Amino acid sequence: MSSTKDLRLARFVKTLLDFIYGLLIFACVSLVLWVALSPVIFNQVGFQGTASVPVTLGTGDEPQFDVSFNGSTQDTIQRAFVEEAYGTLRLETSSFYLIFIANAAKLVTGIGLIYVIYQLRKVVQTILDGDPFAPENAPRIRRIGYWILALGFLHPFVGYIAAAEIINHLPTASPVLNPGKPFASEVLLTTLLILLLAHIWSYGLELERDQELTI
Repeated sequence: MSSTKDLRLARFVKTLLDFIYGLLIFACVSLVLWVALSPVIFNQVGFQGTASVPVTLGTGDEPQFDVSFNGSTQDTIQRAFVEEAYGTLRLETSSFYLIFIANAAKLVTGIGLIYVIYQLRKVVQTILDGDPFAPENAPRIRRIGYWILALGFLHPFVGYIAAAEIINHLPTASPVLNPGKPFASEVLLTTLLILLLAHIWSYGLELERDQELTI
């Protein structure tokens, strides 16, 4: 009975991972198409897109701050405002370049998550096949840990670079804006836990092999 319940859970997880995997692929493809076609849409419809990057103000605690600025970028940026003192700078803009760099971190994260979900699907499939301690699972889980660690560096770092570039396009902005954190320290704990799980998985595989040799 317990094995049946375990397989039901594994099937549910596999179905959920398949759905998330497909959704991530759809989201990444849609994001690429949106960024690539945005110049055509802006020219034909006069539509303003949204570019958002993480920033800090350093002072204040209002829920939203309008950002005033001047310079040549006023031709492409209609409005700029910050949500919370440590939050997100949002631009209503028709600039393809600003929209592209603002979405770069999202695209990097999406591609990384697609790979992570792909590896998870393979791990769950081995459980459904009745071989949870397959030799391939330990390196798969290690790869997941390394990729999450890489994403923990890449996502905030790319977002930091994008924010710095967009802030440079807002000369004499008021209040003064700073890019967000270039690294999310909490991702280290998540990575260590995943790598520990990979080690436990490898140890379980060795115990199973020793038991088979003993029998």
